[in-house]
Amino acid sequence: MPRIFGHDLLAVIAAVILAYAVGFIMYGVLFTEMWMEMAGITQADAEGAPAWKMYLGIVMPILMVLGLAKLFKLTGKSDLMGHLTVGFVAWLGFAFPTLMYGWVYGIGYPLGLLVMDGAHLLISILVASAVLLWRKEASAAAAAPA
Repeated sequence: MPRIFGHDLLAVIAAVILAYAVGFIMYGVLFTEMWMEMAGITQADAEGAPAWKMYLGIVMPILMVLGLAKLFKLTGKSDLMGHLTVGFVAWLGFAFPTLMYGWVYGIGYPLGLLVMDGAHLLISILVASAVLLWRKEASAAAAAPA
């Protein structure tokens, strides 16, 4: 199986799908109305949004998972706590501060939306971090001589 930054391709694909699923569940199933209200989006706005933008939604988790895979390779982390720690540091040091720009300097980005978006990214990153480890271990165990 091809590898990406030392991770099994299937693990990378699974991590992307699960990270994307976290966002779908949070924004599309559990907290849709709350999110739309905080973001100031009406049903008419949602229906009038350009359809092509929805296809870009998969690009974000792909880039996130590739970045995490590279971070794990650079740091040499190969256990669950190491992956989760690197993922948390990536969230705290990069993802969450980037979100904060919209809240700190923007108008109309409420604190509740910052918390929801931050939680979404944290959960997505931690899920992807764990999945990348699982496939990494499974691949390493399969390749190890008996």
